[in-house]
Amino acid sequence: MTTITSMGIKLIRISRTNPIIIEISDNAGISWNVRYSGSQEVGEFYALTRRGEIIFALTSTGTFRSVDAGAYWMKTS
Repeated sequence: MTTITSMGIKLIRISRTNPIIIEISDNAGISWNVRYSGSQEVGEFYALTRRGEIIFALTSTGTFRSVDAGAYWMKTS
């Protein structure tokens, strides 16, 4: 399972310490900031993948997508 993906110069990953959190790095992974702090609706993140400008995530509550580099997640149908 992939827990990290890239969007141009940004890296986006599932937090190593808390799987409900998505983190982002603008400096090749030297430092990380919280991009998404989690919710009960989305649950725990298991895997990330990217297609174009959309990030898809497999989570404990289903499959979600983000069009803003992981700041907001929408359930896919």
